[in-house]
Amino acid sequence: MAQPPGPFERVYDAHAVGIYRFIYARVGNHPDAEDLTARVFLRAVEQLDTGRPPAQIAAWLYRVAQNAIADHWRAFYRLPLVGADHVGPGWEPVAPGDRPPTDEPDRAADRVRRLLGRLPPTYRRVLELRFLERRSVAETARAMGISDGNARVLQYRALRRAALVGEANDA
Repeated sequence: MAQPPGPFERVYDAHAVGIYRFIYARVGNHPDAEDLTARVFLRAVEQLDTGRPPAQIAAWLYRVAQNAIADHWRAFYRLPLVGADHVGPGWEPVAPGDRPPTDEPDRAADRVRRLLGRLPPTYRRVLELRFLERRSVAETARAMGISDGNARVLQYRALRRAALVGEANDA
């Protein structure tokens, strides 16, 4: 015989779809919305007081969701994106003679190369595949021999670490 849902399960059932839709409307893609929704409820498991009135619980969950979205975009925009046409094999800058004469030297490629060099190998690899090679999460996961979910988590952690490394370099 199935047990009745506990307090957290009731909160999850009541709010998971709404939180997901709220996040999806702000990030625009399903994988990130799923990851962020999971983070919201992971934090809820750790910190939510299920004895509070339902309106307070809902307000708290949406506040956590807003913070998760803000963290997501902060991490996303801190890492400069460089097209694959600006870096060569081994992620070295393309020689100036190999570029069209109208291109100026690309400092961003050098910054990305230095930043990636300071990351652990798995973090560096996931960022190279996702942003330099512009592969999808599924393609990245296959290339690394991991699950799609693991690739998303690895990407998130790598972006956070890259943001911290970038801040340390700017200081």
